[in-house]
Amino acid sequence: MNHYSFNDAQYGTHSLVAEEIGKGLSVLDVGCNKGYLKILSDTNDFYGIDYDENDLKNALAMGYREVYKIDLNACRDFSCNRKFDVIIFGDVLEHLLFPQEVLEFFIERYLKVGGKIIISLPNVANISIRARLFFGNFDYTESGILDRTHLHLYTKRTAREFIEGVGLSIIKKKYSSNNFGRLIALLPQLGGLLGFNLIFICQKKS
Repeated sequence: MNHYSFNDAQYGTHSLVAEEIGKGLSVLDVGCNKGYLKILSDTNDFYGIDYDENDLKNALAMGYREVYKIDLNACRDFSCNRKFDVIIFGDVLEHLLFPQEVLEFFIERYLKVGGKIIISLPNVANISIRARLFFGNFDYTESGILDRTHLHLYTKRTAREFIEGVGLSIIKKKYSSNNFGRLIALLPQLGGLLGFNLIFICQKKS
């Protein structure tokens, strides 16, 4: 069952990712879910990848130009005859067996020269998780940072090391939070503590 829904909060992950895409571009949304990003970035041509047929049908109804059903753990089964201006990995890499291999595959084969990669990862160093750990609790949940299907956990530092390790340069960092987003916007140094998701806008190293 898919427990993730559209979040239109000003400082929510969907909004923060959408405002970094640009306009009039070709966008590959890897792990597109139900196609929520099209709602917030309607001037772009979206192509989506997911493993759930119903979610892909919904993405088409949202206006995605094409969708592809694949298991990203077998990403090399994916084939497409175009490259993209922007490739988005929104809250998907943490679910995969070998996220580094998936990132490298799409960067090398499907990113246009000068294109952008946008990555969103859950922040396990969020203050709520730290508080639980302080009291000896580390219980997985149906969704959120400790979603029981998460195979990898990231802090700001380990996320940066992971991203740079696949040959990407981080050109901007953002932190999503429905509750503390405005405060983080004023004091970005609090992002690693209060941010729910870590968002990185990247380009391939020259």
